[in-house]
Amino acid sequence: MVNAIFYVTKTGCQWRMLPNDFPAWFTVYYYFKKWNTEGVWEKVLDLLNKQGRVTQGRNPNPSFGIIDSQSVKTQYSSDERGIDGGKKGEGSQAPYCH
Repeated sequence: MVNAIFYVTKTGCQWRMLPNDFPAWFTVYYYFKKWNTEGVWEKVLDLLNKQGRVTQGRNPNPSFGIIDSQSVKTQYSSDERGIDGGKKGEGSQAPYCH
């Protein structure tokens, strides 16, 4: 069942287009929807995250979190613009940094 759900999410195919190797599409969709509404996916991801932290020798629960935001320039002055070789003109890309 889980492999069928992973197949749909990985390939982006429609539920009805699941290969015959998997259970019937409506059965797979039923469990996907059921597990989604019951929060099973969140519980599994939380457990895997904790397990990964323990494997790395860290505390299973982080002690703090950092949220960072930064302002990014969206426009450059004309002398800082790069050249778009494909268009043979000035582009809007940032200059190349060494």
